[in-house]
Amino acid sequence: MIRLLTISIFISSLASAQKDFTPLKLHLPKNQLEPKHINFANEAIYLDDQKCFSYVKKQNVIIDNETVPNYFEISSLDHKVLFSGIIRKNADGNFESKITFHPIDKIYTNSKVIGRNDLILNLSSNQVINNNCSLNLENLRLFYEKSNENN
Repeated sequence: MIRLLTISIFISSLASAQKDFTPLKLHLPKNQLEPKHINFANEAIYLDDQKCFSYVKKQNVIIDNETVPNYFEISSLDHKVLFSGIIRKNADGNFESKITFHPIDKIYTNSKVIGRNDLILNLSSNQVINNNCSLNLENLRLFYEKSNENN
């Protein structure tokens, strides 16, 4: 029964992630390592059917003396946090996120990148996340420079 629930959540998460997704077109340097398939599970992210990243979501976390309603972390399989983010509603009632790119120590915001799915799909389509579970740090810097709305 638990396994069926996991598969159901996995399928609905994947369907909602890719249904309305349009990647940011940043024209970053291409490589031959862009994943062909990205799957989201409750606690993991799979690229081309290989588990590449761990995912943790927490609610009501205290950060800088403020309660954050939704917080997430994406880590490498050796438990190094790569990306962490805060998701909340703004004054207009729209969701927004503030994401820390830990490998380059930068805070990122973009109104089209809200949460884990948008982040991973955009990073992979812009050759930042590779199908061998690695990160292209130069493209991560370029991704940040070209699409960060917090500059």
